[in-house]
Amino acid sequence: MKQVELYKLLSDENRLKIFTLLLHYELCICDLELNLKMKQANVSKHMMKFKNLNIVEIRKDAQWVYYKLSDWFIKDNQYLVQYIKDKAFKNNEIKQLIEMLKVKKACKK
Repeated sequence: MKQVELYKLLSDENRLKIFTLLLHYELCICDLELNLKMKQANVSKHMMKFKNLNIVEIRKDAQWVYYKLSDWFIKDNQYLVQYIKDKAFKNNEIKQLIEMLKVKKACKK
């Protein structure tokens, strides 16, 4: 993956929020849809971009598909990952989303 593709991906505000949440949790589309107040189709389009760059790993459980950042991506981009994690807790909106997801996820596991 070229770095420019990664930066283009993260330049979108919604994808940056999704990325930040995936730094903390394995999530399904419905978790992201509910917490980011986005339509399912839009979340799916964003997730396809992550998938096309091999940034996420996918796990299926019945009808649900769960996404998490791939281990190789985190290892390969550890400084970027740490930077975004650090900045996330300075952003009240992101901090609230992370805290809300700690308590309640939309999909039944």
